[in-house]
Amino acid sequence: MNPHRTPTRRRGVIAATTVALLALAACSSSKGSTAGSVPETSATVAESTTTVLETTTTVPESTTAPETTAPATTAAPATTAAPATTAAPPPACGAVTSPTASATSVTTISGDWNGDGTLDQATSWVEPSMDWYILIEVTGGAATTLAMPDPGIGFVRVLSRVDVDFSLGAPPGSNEDEFVAIVNSNAAGYNLGVFGVNHLGCGFQFDDGHGSDFILPIHASAAITSGMRCEGAAGSQFIVRLEASTSDGVTWGVMDVKIERPAEQTLADGVAISATVPAGSPVLAQYADATCGGGSILP
Repeated sequence: MNPHRTPTRRRGVIAATTVALLALAACSSSKGSTAGSVPETSATVAESTTTVLETTTTVPESTTAPETTAPATTAAPATTAAPATTAAPPPACGAVTSPTASATSVTTISGDWNGDGTLDQATSWVEPSMDWYILIEVTGGAATTLAMPDPGIGFVRVLSRVDVDFSLGAPPGSNEDEFVAIVNSNAAGYNLGVFGVNHLGCGFQFDDGHGSDFILPIHASAAITSGMRCEGAAGSQFIVRLEASTSDGVTWGVMDVKIERPAEQTLADGVAISATVPAGSPVLAQYADATCGGGSILP
């Protein structure tokens, strides 16, 4: 049985019943029956109506929260590391030249040129071009090459460390060594120059305060001799220039001149002590020599 056809048949039955009832009512009325009037019966069959409410599910539209824009973060300035502490670079003391493979007459000596307690060195040599040089090197510091004047028939040679102004109790670093070197020679002997390192660490040759190099002559002739001696007394060290001369060959007048340092790169004659020595005295030998440490420093 088709459930969807049931309401139609039911409505047909109801309609037929209604018609029959109306017909009966008409007949009763037309007969004029003495029995009381039969009230009209009206049967109303309510049609069952099923209302299906459509369920509408409203899903609220998903609303994306507005994008939150965080304020731009400013990076902290980069931290610059403190530069590593390094030793100060050595001072520029001019072009540095070292002996080439062809150099000859190469001689090296040692001394504490800057007074720091570490040995430094000085080297002399000649190149095939007959150019002579002295190289002054400070350990861990600067190097200085001095091009020497033409020594003529002579030569250039570093000889020995000396001290022109040592003083006991002086501030550390102020008692530097100096050195002497042959700067030229002749038939009478040698001329010595004195060299050192200044407060900048650069090497130099001492001057005489009058525009010329300070020279210690080491000469010997029949009537005149000259020399130098390293001296030390009462906690000090210095060098002494020596002179001796005779007019009769029997008595010699001698003079010891202390060398002073009036300026950083200048040497000059200081106090002089004179005496007389008889000919033949062994003392006279040192007046024609250069001695330090009890011995000759000449080649």
